Amino acid sequence: MRVFEIVRIDSKGRIILPSSIRDSLGLPKGMYAMLIADSDKKEVRITPFADPEAKLIEFIIELYDVPGALARVATLLSEHKVDLLSTESRTLSRGDLAEWHAIADISKCTCELQELKQKIEKGAIVKRVELHSFP
Repeated sequence: MRVFEIVRIDSKGRIILPSSIRDSLGLPKGMYAMLIADSDKKEVRITPFADPEAKLIEFIIELYDVPGALARVATLLSEHKVDLLSTESRTLSRGDLAEWHAIADISKCTCELQELKQKIEKGAIVKRVELHSFP
């Protein structure tokens, strides 16, 4: 089923998703959505991302580029009930340094966030960890 509405962007750049759109996509109040802009096509795609109960954190982790490094950090997160929702990794310098960006739901995490950060940093495979929360 295709539903469309015309909306106006307000002075702060906001739009209101009409109830017909929210209802057809099953978007409850407080749900997190991902916006993906395609500047070539001049369009924005809105994708449901996480339930309102989610507590989202962005992890930016620099790790040494050795086989299995990313898997070890991901395993540590899973052991603490961190739910990975979106990840992207890339090698910064082959055989030296890599970077992993992950957005995760920590609402069921079995330890405090600072303790989790320390556990990630504790391994010899991680150079730096940044954490950013979402509103």
